[in-house]
Amino acid sequence: MRRPAAISLFFSLWVCSTDAVAQDAMAQDGMANEMKDMDWIGFRQFQEVSQVFVRTTEAVKYRVDTSKPNVVILILENTRIPVANNRRQLDTRFFESPVTYIKPKVIEGPSPSVQITIQLRSQVPFTEEQKDNVLALNFQRT
Repeated sequence: MRRPAAISLFFSLWVCSTDAVAQDAMAQDGMANEMKDMDWIGFRQFQEVSQVFVRTTEAVKYRVDTSKPNVVILILENTRIPVANNRRQLDTRFFESPVTYIKPKVIEGPSPSVQITIQLRSQVPFTEEQKDNVLALNFQRT
């Protein structure tokens, strides 16, 4: 039995559109798992906050661990540090700041990540902000 042309055309369009949606979802999922590069780490002082910031090639998924006293650990998922200079520690203890030390480190594994350990003089409130490919932690100055 032959199908009418309109039904065949509808079925073909429906299959193509669902394939396109599936391919788009897979592409977005693949981009989320794609390796990013941390290409800059920095520290700067503002009147009310001390800011630790990182710039990556794309926006990254991240986690913040505050389980240890006077230490904040920032973990950038699926990220690497290709330039050795960006793996250097930042000694900020001579600034009037709650932040005394910043140490980036690559964590190898099935899904490599970057761990940035931020040592504090004392526990202070902080905020997180991510805008495009820049992630910043703002520590309240006392």
